[in-house]
Amino acid sequence: MKNITLASAVLLASLSLSACSTIVKGDNQTVSILSNVKGADIYVNGQMIGQTPYTGPVERADETTVTLSKKGYDSRTVTMNSQLEPWFWGNIIFGGFFGSTTDYASGSMNKYSPATLTIDLDQSTVEGK
Repeated sequence: MKNITLASAVLLASLSLSACSTIVKGDNQTVSILSNVKGADIYVNGQMIGQTPYTGPVERADETTVTLSKKGYDSRTVTMNSQLEPWFWGNIIFGGFFGSTTDYASGSMNKYSPATLTIDLDQSTVEGK
């Protein structure tokens, strides 16, 4: 009976500690997106999230593209740099398979670095654009 209780306690502790990055940091990160052009539309992975200057949540992911566009300027797309979130290692140590797969699936194992992105736009040379 003691072995079953101990095994249950260990399993419960492992599951409660799993997904450290998801629990501690969430699946969004606050980032700032700046530009030399005020009021440029910001698209993250094809979804409009606001206009420059912007500070707010962006969903964490392995590859995230940011596109700025505004009439009279050439659109520009860049990829945000991400790196492994240090809290992810807590899953390997404490949560094992369950925690690490949750963080991987939710994107919480990533963090954007730097968290401020500056994208400059050039005036369009094509009329009507």
